[in-house]
Amino acid sequence: MEKEINYYPTNAQNFTIDEWIYMLQENSGFTPVLLEALYVLIIEMEGKGSAKQISEITGRSYQVYNSSMAQTVKRLRKKGYAFVADVRKNSKKERYWSHFFKGYYERELFIWEVKDTLEEAFMKYMRKFDVGGIHTHDNEVANEYETVEGMRRHRIHYQIERNSEIINLAKREFIEKHGELFCEACNFSFNKIYEIDFIEAHHILPLHKGKRVTKKIDLIMLCANCHRAVHNKKWNDKPIDDFLEYMKNHYRRINCV
Repeated sequence: MEKEINYYPTNAQNFTIDEWIYMLQENSGFTPVLLEALYVLIIEMEGKGSAKQISEITGRSYQVYNSSMAQTVKRLRKKGYAFVADVRKNSKKERYWSHFFKGYYERELFIWEVKDTLEEAFMKYMRKFDVGGIHTHDNEVANEYETVEGMRRHRIHYQIERNSEIINLAKREFIEKHGELFCEACNFSFNKIYEIDFIEAHHILPLHKGKRVTKKIDLIMLCANCHRAVHNKKWNDKPIDDFLEYMKNHYRRINCV
């Protein structure tokens, strides 16, 4: 039986999915830091986690996430969006996180849980860019003969570099062992194709599961595509060996055709 969650009481209003999408698409609306926090929470943490857990993944100070929410609310208010002030009774200070999250305490940590409508809106917003669809703030229309290019697009990317020393050491030893850097899932080599030594290091044990000492054996070398795929919901809760076996079988099937 699941334990009932006692959400922190707030006066914040709820926005619809469409309203969130409009706000996400606003130029200079959501701050990049808040977009990063939403990405980490939704993609890697099943929609909920503490500021401290987010910071352990991104390497940012956890305090910046509180300020990013205040900045976003103030920006969107200037653009005409009605964020009703959620004021604390005792201090009379405004609470900003409650516009985006439901909150509750869990083992002395305050957990932010992304509101359902915002989570769905964020995923739709992300798919627009991941699929390569055109997006503008002025509703330009693209057809099969021409398209509008050059507009600014939001890109969300974070890199886990809590300790680059262990990552660099792992890459150096990988080169000593194999002669070059390549993806351990698909065997892609940046050196062979682009003549550059580049690869991304994937943490086999998700960092948001808690503080730990990272060893070289905890890292695996992946190209950007495989690294992104392994963080997809299809794979991020499965052992890395499942992903590697899938890729091995996938290329075997291709070579047999």
